[in-house]
Amino acid sequence: MSFSSSIKDELTLIRLKDDNARRIMLAALTHTAGSITLGRKGMGIEYVTENRNVGQLIAQIAAKLYDVEASLSLREHERLKAKNTVVSLVGSGCAAILQMSGCIPGDDAEDEEFDMGAIPQELIARPEDIQSFLRGAFLGSGSVSDPSKGYHLEIVCRHEAFAAELCRLMESIMLNAKKGKRKSAFLAYVKEGESISEFLTFIGATEGMLAFENARVMRNVANDLNRRSNFEDANMQKAAQAAAQQLLDIELLHKEIGIANLPPKLREAAEVRINNPEATLMELAEMLNIGKSGMNHRLGKLSLMAEEIRLH
Repeated sequence: MSFSSSIKDELTLIRLKDDNARRIMLAALTHTAGSITLGRKGMGIEYVTENRNVGQLIAQIAAKLYDVEASLSLREHERLKAKNTVVSLVGSGCAAILQMSGCIPGDDAEDEEFDMGAIPQELIARPEDIQSFLRGAFLGSGSVSDPSKGYHLEIVCRHEAFAAELCRLMESIMLNAKKGKRKSAFLAYVKEGESISEFLTFIGATEGMLAFENARVMRNVANDLNRRSNFEDANMQKAAQAAAQQLLDIELLHKEIGIANLPPKLREAAEVRINNPEATLMELAEMLNIGKSGMNHRLGKLSLMAEEIRLH
């Protein structure tokens, strides 16, 4: 089961406060997962979802609130090799659902005033209304990537205006949402881990939020360990390169001057480096019973002497 599916399963188990909350959630589901159908029984609505529990919830809410007959079936998705749940609604209540959702104009609306992507403002007048609407929108066409691999939450929209409205709703609860496009669809999406966690909390997916946060912590720890490992590897590589250069410098001094002819402290430094080519600076310093900075100073002096020989 995917991370998104487990969150949707959790959301379908939430006990809704009243019929108003059910109506608002159905409106969002209609925008994101519903399509208008025409058949022998007149106008109907068809909802397609990859989650059977979501399909059952749609059928239950629609049949409870409106004069419709609901049926569920399975449809194979050839490209994804998966089966979707299809909810078919027929009956006089279908028009009422579509009008209430803002998907078709009401009887008293003028055609030039109707915007198919707009959300009726009476549906989202209060914070609890926004919660129900965003929950329904996520159930209809939302997804969250596996947090162990990355942070991305999106809701797929048919209309650009609807995606913009969803972004505005998410921004009203202090989330950094953005609008995008993928092929012929529009997206309202969030990419920051903290904002995704807050969104899941807001729509009531408490268990999903905790699982997301746990994976986020584990990922941060893994990234931190990886950064430290890379840092240590880089330091080891620099130390190895420095040691190799020091050996070349000492070899040149031995050839041109003779190590025995170096000042006593520099001779000690040269000999301990030659005898311990893989030792760290600290290890060399301990062998001579001096500080790390003192050892570094002596090796630096040897390098300067070698450089002067090369220049002349």
